[in-house]
Amino acid sequence: MTAAERANITAHLYEDEALNPVACHFAATVRLWAALNNEPARPIAVGQPRLTVQGGRRFTVWDFNDIDVAAARDPRHKIHFFVTVDGFETRRNIWTHGADARTLAPVQDIPTAVLTTMPSALDARIEIVWPHGGQPVTEARLANITVYLFRQGTLEALGPSVRPLPTVRLHRSLNNEPDGGRMATRVGVPRTITAQGQTWLAWDFNDVDVAAANDPQNRLYFWVTTDEMPTATNIWTHGVLGLTRAPIQDVPARSCR
Repeated sequence: MTAAERANITAHLYEDEALNPVACHFAATVRLWAALNNEPARPIAVGQPRLTVQGGRRFTVWDFNDIDVAAARDPRHKIHFFVTVDGFETRRNIWTHGADARTLAPVQDIPTAVLTTMPSALDARIEIVWPHGGQPVTEARLANITVYLFRQGTLEALGPSVRPLPTVRLHRSLNNEPDGGRMATRVGVPRTITAQGQTWLAWDFNDVDVAAANDPQNRLYFWVTTDEMPTATNIWTHGVLGLTRAPIQDVPARSCR
């Protein structure tokens, strides 16, 4: 990782947890997103479909070739990748490329301005994952998580007069598994924060289960969506060990149809 400047990435699409692949000629656009460190992710490439055979099963994969990963040559940096499918709610896993996948206590953002009306698109930033009692990752069972929302591409935060307020959802995935989808999310509770002469909104998710990360082999990923509008998100990694591990590739339950 300290030498590579480009990488090829391949994504599989499944209809369900049983690993039944999507149709052989599935036509929706598949997008690759990348988030550098604690910055919100941005779409960076559109996948090219390719029929392949693995384990005796024929199915389609999507390739993203010559992706820029040069930033991760610096061991202080990491790049989080995930995939979405246009027109579909997409349960996603997170792939982190870097020497240390963990989110290492970034400085919390201070807004440059406070918005009084809702913008057309948002950036959601997880600002803190705070284990109860300040316990270490190996002991904490629960944590409180706080999110700020900004006009996309800025640090202009939503203010308390914005109406209607968006529904803010916290997603979680374990290791290389996809998240549980909308039904498995937590909805945040808004509150106001005042600092440096400004008042803006934060959304809290309290008593979030982080016990899986007590095991050093596990890593939890958190990110945010809203129901009402396009929202880009950062990725927060909660775990003990920083090494990024390559999981065994999935084999579909059957051939595509």
